[in-house]
Amino acid sequence: MTTEATGKLNFVSMIRQKMEQNQIMLCYRGEMSQDIIIALLNLTENKLKQSDDDSNLKSRVFGVMVECLQNITHHSEKDFHQKSNMFMIGCSDLGYVIYSGNVIRKDKVDELREKLLEINTMTESELKNLYKYLIQYEPSAGKNEYGLGLIHIARKTGNALDFSFEQIDSDHHFFSLMTLVDH
Repeated sequence: MTTEATGKLNFVSMIRQKMEQNQIMLCYRGEMSQDIIIALLNLTENKLKQSDDDSNLKSRVFGVMVECLQNITHHSEKDFHQKSNMFMIGCSDLGYVIYSGNVIRKDKVDELREKLLEINTMTESELKNLYKYLIQYEPSAGKNEYGLGLIHIARKTGNALDFSFEQIDSDHHFFSLMTLVDH
């Protein structure tokens, strides 16, 4: 066996160990299309059916998944790093951890960071009222920019949205989002 092959096999072993440590039950990296989203939802639905969790928890997990996948689809930088989109879901003692990531333009980072920080400081009641307001008075809030989806995720989870922005080049960042859906 070559040194290169040994290195690649060690890499696979390391990924497997990291997935076990983080209890990742599904991981996908690549282009997001409606067909892929449907396949990811079906795979997760099948995994959730095997669990003893109640239907309300399963519904919340599914709802958060849909929003994360839609955010990737609608807000990824289309002409850059489409294959960098990521989605993962894991199960821990605390609940289901959902990770998503995609490339965005540098000029979107500050606005998105501000929205996330604002959402993370709002109470459940404030989130509910903002969500209703945006639907009623600003219907484009969910279509053109991050907004309704992130509020929906925060409402479904009741937890802060953890996030980061990693600079890729002078014009692009990789946006990572992690959230916990409690048991």
